[in-house]
Amino acid sequence: MDACGVIIAGGSASRMGGREKPLLHLRGRPLIEHVADTARPQVGSLALNAKPEAGALYLETAVRDLPLLADSFGGEAGPLGGVLAGLAWVEANGARWLATFPADTPFLPHDLVARLSAGAGEEVPAVAVTEDRVQALCALWPVSARARLAEGIAAGRYRSLWWTLEEFGAARCLFDDEAAFFNVNTEEDLALAERMAARR
Repeated sequence: MDACGVIIAGGSASRMGGREKPLLHLRGRPLIEHVADTARPQVGSLALNAKPEAGALYLETAVRDLPLLADSFGGEAGPLGGVLAGLAWVEANGARWLATFPADTPFLPHDLVARLSAGAGEEVPAVAVTEDRVQALCALWPVSARARLAEGIAAGRYRSLWWTLEEFGAARCLFDDEAAFFNVNTEEDLALAERMAARR
């Protein structure tokens, strides 16, 4: 599949005291490096969506080579702004699909994009789901969705990533391994991730 990817790292990390969550260390390395290790082999090119003021912090990590994409809504659109920035970048690179990866989810499946691409329609996104939830930041978007997404965000229609995927008729791809989508939101989660990583 002709796909590029973007790691979405533009959140506020309010439950981590405002610290840049993807830079917290798991087994001695920033969370985002674990995500990038899994994402890079699955896509043709990989970029990073982060707040402009945090961009310099990533220069000290192994993702410093990734293009830094800022969304055009100044962070007000949440992760949807990152998706839209990714779609613009993918289109400029001549690719047809954008794979999105959350920056705080270090155990993602190594076949995530392949399985999403098998479930995606010609012009319809695909999203990973587990028994408990829709993993809305683990998705594959067609570049053709860009104009509609931009208009919907600007009009205030699209605010929730999950709801927007539903509105676009996203195909759901079931994954059995719930732990693969474990995301780190709190100090307790980070401690649990350390224990999980030791067992993997």
